[in-house]
Parts: sequence; C-alpha cells; structure tokens
Amino acid sequence: MKTHETTQPTALNAVLMDMDIYASKAISLKAKANPSIANLSFGEPVFGPPEHLLKAIEEQDLSLSAFMDGSKRYEDPRGSLALRQAIATWYRDLYSLNFDPESEIMVTHGGVEAITLALLVTTSAQDKVAISDPSYMLYARTLKTLERTPLRIARPAGNHEYAQMLEQDGSLEGVKAMIVNSPENPTGYVASPEDWAVIGERAARSGCWIIHDEVYDAMHFERSHKPARSIESLADNSIIINSFSKKFGLPGLRIGWMIAPSQVIEQAAKAHDYLYLGVNIQYERIALRLLSDDRKFAWLEKMSLTIAQRCETAVNTLTEERGYRWPRKPLGAMFLFPEVSGVYKQMPEKYRQPGQPVGDAVANYLLEERGVAVVPGSVYGPQGNSHIRLVLCMTDEVFKLAMERMV
Repeated sequence: MKTHETTQPTALNAVLMDMDIYASKAISLKAKANPSIANLSFGEPVFGPPEHLLKAIEEQDLSLSAFMDGSKRYEDPRGSLALRQAIATWYRDLYSLNFDPESEIMVTHGGVEAITLALLVTTSAQDKVAISDPSYMLYARTLKTLERTPLRIARPAGNHEYAQMLEQDGSLEGVKAMIVNSPENPTGYVASPEDWAVIGERAARSGCWIIHDEVYDAMHFERSHKPARSIESLADNSIIINSFSKKFGLPGLRIGWMIAPSQVIEQAAKAHDYLYLGVNIQYERIALRLLSDDRKFAWLEKMSLTIAQRCETAVNTLTEERGYRWPRKPLGAMFLFPEVSGVYKQMPEKYRQPGQPVGDAVANYLLEERGVAVVPGSVYGPQGNSHIRLVLCMTDEVFKLAMERMV
C-alpha cells in the first residue's frame, strides 16, 4: 500500500509568539489568587454603575424580552442609532460640540477595538505611528500586532509635556498617526491648551492623524479635559476614542465608541463588519440608559472627587522620605506613577538584580515583602524604568491597607 507523506502546520504568528501577557494582567492574576494581597495593579473600578439605575437595569435591560431582542439579531455595524444619538448629546452638553450620529459616530467593542479600527483605517503595514514615552502599554503591542511601526518619543515631565516633547524631538514628518492619551494611563497627565496647540500645528504640517484616547475623560481634577476635536486645528484630522469601562465602572460591558470624520467612520464600519460583526445589543441598552440618565454628571463628579481625594492621600503618604518622588503631579485619570529609586535603595539587597530596572525590582519587593501588587513602570516605555504604577479604583479598605503597607 502506498503511503502519502503529510506535513503538519507548525508556523504561528511570530509577532504574537514574541509577546508575553502584559504585566498588569499577569500581576493582577497573581494577586487575585492570594486575597491577602492589596491589589493596586489592574484597572477594574469597584464603583459603578450608579446605584439609582440598578433596579431599572435589572427589570428592563436584563429582562427576558430584552435578552431575546438582543440575542436574535445582529446589530448595525455602526451600532444602535439611539446610542449614537446619546453619545452626540454627551459631547453637545459637555463641550458644545456637534457631531452627526449618522455619519461621525460608531459604537465599538470597547475602546480597544475603536483604537484598532482607527489604526486600521488611517495607516498601513509598516507605517510609523508615534506614541509618547511613557504611554499605555497596549498601544505598542497593538501596533506591532497590526504590523505598524511604533515610534516612541520621550515625553519630559512638566506642565506642557506634549508641547515640549514635539518641540524637542519630533516634527511628525513621515508619521501617519499619533496616539494621545489624555487623561493618561499611567501618569495621570492631562494635556494643556499649549499641548493641543502644538499637537494641532505639527499634525497639520505633517498631515498625520491624531488619535485621542479619552476614556478617562470624566476623571480630571487638576486641569480641565478637552477632546481633540474641540481644538480648531484638529477638527478635521483627529479621532476620538471613548468607552463605558472606566467612567461608569463597567469594563466587562465592552461598549465603546469612535468619533471621526465621516470617511473614517465609513471605512471603520466596514472593517468592524469584516472582523467583529455587531456589538452586544443588550449591553447597548444598558449603555444608553447610563448616557440618558439625568443624574449622570452629578454621579460622575462624585466619583471623580473620590479618585482625586485618594490621589491627594497617596501623594501625601508616599513621600520622598519614604522613597517615593513625584516628578509628575497627577492631574487626572485613576493612576499614580511615582519614581521609586528611594525605595530601591532602602529595600533588602536580595531584591536588586543586576540589569533589572528599578521599578521592576521595587514592584517585586512590594509584592513579595509588603503584600501590595503594583505594575513596574518599564512596561510603559524606558522613561518609566524607575517608576511603578498604582491604580486608585479599588475599595476603601484595600486602598487604606496598601498605603499602610507601602510605607
């Protein structure tokens, strides 16, 4: 009998194979396995949704009829028109911005999909996309997965960081897009009017797109937040990314949105249809209820105040005498990014490994010796090597325990 040789497939995507699970998730999983650890590593807000909406969500949005309506049909690639109209109203009420819900807004599977779609539409394989250093860890990973080239530009600490960054290190020539996260994960930085003026001028000169990730828009306490499209010079060449995950404390809802010129939305909806199909209709109902709530702004302001108070407590607790420095004063979002060289010098010698970034060593020390889970700053770029990142969205009990243990 004649046998035929067969070849089993062995090749896998080399880019993905080279990537480890990202640090905040890996550390958070370890912390969750040990309830005694005070977990400040992962951005899963304990607040939200607003308590006054829970009964309506339970009785109407989670009802059998709502389930059957949402599960027996596909959503439009651009998402529910009612939700898009509510998103348009959000920007009109907050910023006096007018967007067409039919052509300039689409609903996505969270903010992450919106960023991915924005990159797919505005760039091609091997194109350069600028990200600041430090910046949210998933930007570089998403770019590499999409076979784009991340261009890290060092962003110095200061009052007008993007302006200084671009004046020192980049004209954006040859760059197809730049991602701006404001309010920012991991540092809490909020872009200033001076920042936006320089960003707009450089983008207009180079012809690059500005992708503004503003998912922490409701959390600003030291400087007012502005969406990129409220800047006159960025009205036609910027894309806004937002979601319900952080501001309403619903990361598992996976409902986000993109606001962009109509030609971008048209192509993004096409890519969304090819890659993902429609978002969860039942979850859109919950999202619509949140944005339609007359008490939402008061609730969000209260939530932001809680984050601001924790930020102030942490800065006053984690002092330079205790090994923590604050070259960047947090202005918003729900994160802290202290410099920890002082902690490194004070901790036992066994935790200092040759060649290991200071922040990595301190994060390991805090986890193993102090029972506090934080993220090493190196995952946000080389500028974060001597930093750690902490979240501020846990329970009061966990926050208090972490502050006690860290000093």
